[in-house]
Amino acid sequence: MTDMSRRLPAVLVLVLLAFMVLAPMAGLLNLGGLPGYEATDLRFWQSTYLRRVFFFSVWQASLSALLSVLPAILVARAFALQPDLPMRRVLLRLFALPLVVPAVVAVMAVVSVYGSDGWLPFGRSLYGLDGILIAHVFFNLPLAVRLLLPQWQAIPRHHWQLSEQLGMNSWQRWRFLEWPMLREALPGVLLLVFMLCLTSFAVVLTLGGGPRSTTLEVAIYQSLRFDFDPARAVVLALLQLGLCMLVAMATLKLQRLPEVEIADSAPAAPLSALHKAIDIALIVAATIYVGMPLLSVLIDALGGPVLSVLSGASLWRSIVNTLLIGLSAAVLAVSAGWFLLRYSASLAHAGHSRRARLVDLAGSIVYVVPPLVIGTGMFVLLSPHVDVLDWVFPIVISINALMGLPFVIRCLGPAMRQNHARYHHLCLSIALRGWYRFRYLEWPLLRRPLALAIALVTVLAMGDLGVIALFGSPASATLALLIYQQLGAYLIPQATVTAMVLLLLCLGVFALLERLIGGNRDAGY
Repeated sequence: MTDMSRRLPAVLVLVLLAFMVLAPMAGLLNLGGLPGYEATDLRFWQSTYLRRVFFFSVWQASLSALLSVLPAILVARAFALQPDLPMRRVLLRLFALPLVVPAVVAVMAVVSVYGSDGWLPFGRSLYGLDGILIAHVFFNLPLAVRLLLPQWQAIPRHHWQLSEQLGMNSWQRWRFLEWPMLREALPGVLLLVFMLCLTSFAVVLTLGGGPRSTTLEVAIYQSLRFDFDPARAVVLALLQLGLCMLVAMATLKLQRLPEVEIADSAPAAPLSALHKAIDIALIVAATIYVGMPLLSVLIDALGGPVLSVLSGASLWRSIVNTLLIGLSAAVLAVSAGWFLLRYSASLAHAGHSRRARLVDLAGSIVYVVPPLVIGTGMFVLLSPHVDVLDWVFPIVISINALMGLPFVIRCLGPAMRQNHARYHHLCLSIALRGWYRFRYLEWPLLRRPLALAIALVTVLAMGDLGVIALFGSPASATLALLIYQQLGAYLIPQATVTAMVLLLLCLGVFALLERLIGGNRDAGY
């Protein structure tokens, strides 16, 4: 029987999650009480604006997914077939950077390289679909590479040896050895990148360039903050919710995503000199594409008004707000994830694997209900009763914690289940429970994945622009919102310096939290 001390906290967390999702949804569905609402507003096919926003959202997400994943297949294959490549581990770490770089910083980096005064100027055409695609590929190509690379490393070594004995050429190895393994993961990776691009906010808001390049996420924000048209925002949010639910259902139907961890095993595939040259060229090109924007924004920032920006009170107030939101969201997300995963691990150990999986899925509800949809529901629900600007920090922190909960479950889940399966009976036999079990057993074994979860959620919340842009004010601005405000005021040099500060702050906080909480990697835990 499941221990009540594990069940009760998990049930309380599930109730809070249900309230955070269902209460905003109730606000969205209560259309009749909204000013300016008419029943015809739901017939989006009768509105040219809504149709254009809907189809552009799907179109840009589809193009972004294809342009990110298809090259990632070639780059991941090149990494897999070149295990002795110099600085291979360093390059793979570089490909992990876009996962923790705030979206608004990445936008500044893209503008620094491809803007009208950039290294490879696109001119005005950068603001529109072209700029959105460039930024989305910058984010998602490295992610797709890290998701696809384990597929090659999962191929048994003797399969490679057998292909060599049979005299297979490169095309035959691809057809009979690599492709059957790859096609299991490819649909899920495509749908994941599609979902990320569909719910992208900061990239489209800053690089969209006008109404012709507006997505559902940005249209929701514009309807509430600029037009104050809650009825239209609700319709857009419901469209976004329906679309995300369809994608989530398709993802669950097709497959589970592979693990992101990079293994050290290497295929024993004979390669020609030409093949090696092509692989190295692909890796170099992808590395330049990922590294050049980050290098550019640092160089431009150092040549900008660094002292005047650093001496501004608004910057330091924004730094305090950024750290407050990031660390608070991480504490909430990790606490909620810890209670859910303890209960899930005990259910799995007791043989209730289906119920354990449902508990894990409940913590990942944000994959189905986008944060901006939840924020819109909260805005509509609370605005008739309170001034939402007075509640900006509790709202932003809670939504960012909800956004970070799936990452906590993914980072901590496997380690906690393994720990419970190995040591639960031992703990019962020696009456090791409560604080002492955490101090002497769970903490030494789980501190590294716990550190990764805390660091990742903190950095994601620090760099979030979507929720704070909806509820924020100058007094509650974070660094991400400050950058957007500076861009809106055409203070490009100041925005570049602020972007550098946010980038260095995120990287520093990530490294510091991993080191302080995770401890020395050489320690013998």
